[in-house]
Amino acid sequence: MRKNNLTVSYIFFYLLFSDDTWRIAAGFACALFLGPLLTHGRNLSQAGEAMVWLMILALGWSVTAWPAKKITGALQRAVKRAAK
Repeated sequence: MRKNNLTVSYIFFYLLFSDDTWRIAAGFACALFLGPLLTHGRNLSQAGEAMVWLMILALGWSVTAWPAKKITGALQRAVKRAAK
């Protein structure tokens, strides 16, 4: 059981230092960039287009595991150096 209250700053820093946050952001960016390029002019239904975008997001999430770990590691080291 947590003794501390759940605060906005706790949630912000938890998300900032989470690998998954960066992976989701990268997947979302890939979907925003590649989605229109891959679906343009293919006469897909809305469901088909949404599926392509979700697949791009999932692929972007899976591919960016290593960069996300490097980003969170660098952020954690920077905060630890600043705290000294």
